Amino acid sequence: AEYDARLKGLSRSILPTKDGLPIFDLLLLGFGPDGHICSLFPEHPLLKVTEPWILPISDSPKPPPERITFSMPVVNAAKKKCFTAIGEGKAEMAATIIKSAGDDPKIPASYVKGDVAWLMDAAGASLL
Repeated sequence: AEYDARLKGLSRSILPTKDGLPIFDLLLLGFGPDGHICSLFPEHPLLKVTEPWILPISDSPKPPPERITFSMPVVNAAKKKCFTAIGEGKAEMAATIIKSAGDDPKIPASYVKGDVAWLMDAAGASLL
């Protein structure tokens, strides 16, 4: 709650907002082998939470169990979202995310919408 309040208290010249959401210029996103992003895990109830901007998670399936994360609306409000897929270990899920029809609760990265770019090496892109 404190971090959320601090972000919301920033001057709009520092962190502009639109429709009640912060507008970051760029979010650099990684993803896990299960397709999670930003500590938003597959089929977790936080995927559907829209407020506040910053969400606490106390039951992360990946250590540490207690974390904070952006809500999905905050992720999608960013001007540009950029996934990274470096190495063979990212290839399968990168291909799954890119080929997904979107909004698959088993693949949280599929919820990312808007201006999305990918930074990949040959190994990360090997299954495309």
